[in-house]
Amino acid sequence: MRAEMVTKVEIAQPGPSRLENGRGWFRQVQGVLEILDPEFDPVRQYDLGEHISSFAVSPDLSCVVVGGQDHIRLVDEHGNVLWSVQHAPWGTGYSYSGSCEFSADGKTIWATVPETELDSDEEDGLWEDDEVAAASSGGWSAPEGWGDQWWVMDATSGRIIGRKWLGCEATGSATLRHPDQVHMGLSVGEGQDGSRIYWGSLDEGSLHVATTGDVSRALADVHPDGSAYLTLPRDSDGLTIHDFSSRAVIAHRPNGEFLESGEWPLHARYLDGETVLLETVDGKWNCARHLVFDARSLEYLGEVTYPTGISCSAFHSVHAGTWATGDASGLYQWRLDV
Repeated sequence: MRAEMVTKVEIAQPGPSRLENGRGWFRQVQGVLEILDPEFDPVRQYDLGEHISSFAVSPDLSCVVVGGQDHIRLVDEHGNVLWSVQHAPWGTGYSYSGSCEFSADGKTIWATVPETELDSDEEDGLWEDDEVAAASSGGWSAPEGWGDQWWVMDATSGRIIGRKWLGCEATGSATLRHPDQVHMGLSVGEGQDGSRIYWGSLDEGSLHVATTGDVSRALADVHPDGSAYLTLPRDSDGLTIHDFSSRAVIAHRPNGEFLESGEWPLHARYLDGETVLLETVDGKWNCARHLVFDARSLEYLGEVTYPTGISCSAFHSVHAGTWATGDASGLYQWRLDV
């Protein structure tokens, strides 16, 4: 399957990444976050400071939430810190890094933190409720009552309006908004101990979080219509599509059916509602190939071939049928020429 170039833009390195809402691009250079519009022109920038664990840009681009070593703070476009909330520092145990994201309406912030005690610990029922409802292997229910926590915070004030245990200690994580504007997905990596997937939602102000005892898969992407989600394996299990409502497996493609010797699936995204684009890497973590699959059945549709002189590189997709890759000479936007 041939890649057809839509645009090429010469832009200084490091190359930008897509904003989650698809309204532009961002890049981080020495603690400064630069926001670019869809045509790659600078819009604004934020000073993130040092020792950053994670950050996320608000849907209206007016502010950024910054997860630091021991705090979460909200910064506006003028560099003003609107609020800051302390938590236990990353790196003091086996929890090294977190993630944060705005809700679709920008009213709440979802952030992971290491185990942190608050004044309200004995009053909010967090510990007892979660321990009783702990998940058994393979079944979706509340996580075990220990380890890192998932906080939901009021974006205006920083007030914690919900928090739950995750039952893990993260090496790193990523948060994805579900298209239904209600649920948030969380993919947590635990280094050699595996990777876990969580789904969270707020119901009349109460936070609900579900996971399983499975430590073998990572959340890759959510279908544009929200009906399914895509997961990647930690081991040799393969690419999998799950029904969002039931969490049941809809389609599965074992690694051995599409990978060459020494390859590993690294990233996967829905290009649109019909196709999935998968990036593989070699043993040295160099991008090897881009492969295309049917978004419902995971039928293998073919390998992407690029024009002469263009090599495979990390991609960004916003579910509009195009994707972008970058190299030393610029940023390229592609679509499939079928």
